[in-house]
Amino acid sequence: MIAESRAAYNGVSTRVLSVPGGGTPIVLLHGYADSADTWRGVLARLESAGRPAIAVDLPGFGHADDRQAGPLLPQFDRFADALIAEMGCVVLVGNSLGAATGVRAAARNTDAVKGLVALDDPIGAHHWVARLARRREVSESFWSRTGRIRIPPHAVQWATRRYMVRALYGPGVAADPQVISQWTQTLSGWPEVARLGRYAFQYAYETRAGHHGIQVACPSLIVHGARDRIIPVYSSRKLHQQIPGSRFVVLPRSGHCPQLDDPAEVVRLTLQMEA
Repeated sequence: MIAESRAAYNGVSTRVLSVPGGGTPIVLLHGYADSADTWRGVLARLESAGRPAIAVDLPGFGHADDRQAGPLLPQFDRFADALIAEMGCVVLVGNSLGAATGVRAAARNTDAVKGLVALDDPIGAHHWVARLARRREVSESFWSRTGRIRIPPHAVQWATRRYMVRALYGPGVAADPQVISQWTQTLSGWPEVARLGRYAFQYAYETRAGHHGIQVACPSLIVHGARDRIIPVYSSRKLHQQIPGSRFVVLPRSGHCPQLDDPAEVVRLTLQMEA
């Protein structure tokens, strides 16, 4: 049974989903605008395998405290460092934003992080959306104008239900209604869409240097869904090339969130990496 509790890391109160077990704890970090709920399928399977694991809401998402004003990157970094310090030795598993946060945390916490699994890391992407987001003057002007557009909430929610199935899942995979419901609640109107878009572009700008100079020494597995419609596979391939000795796996039927498409395979790969 997945337990739900509250904890605070670096002064940020957040929700924690956890399962008990033995061995090194596995810490699960979700993607941008997502929540710990994205890991429920993985948590259930880790519990069945007898492994302890936790999933947390990152600052500003899910049921966590809002982020502070200012740069985003150091807030995620400090949160991850405090979480690792509290847990001790951990295996980090992250998706998208959580993957990028996990890579950075593994590089800083070399003694504590015993393994890294990065799912669909976005930092190496350089398609047109990524290039636009990394131009601060363009993105600020774009979202300033976009935020003033008036779109009825029911139209936003209809579009969210249709788009998020394609954005999160691989083709032909049945979407979890609860996952889609959570996204329609998060994107309840156009102001919420514009706000998330503005912060996503800010994060892209802050990480415009990519993972350049970051050194990860722990065993690392880089995974990407071949049917990811948000981040191209080459982004994870680039990360794989930056981490000597890492293993690279492409999941042929998965989209941007392999933990939703195929939680059993994510668990299998994670536990296999530790063997």
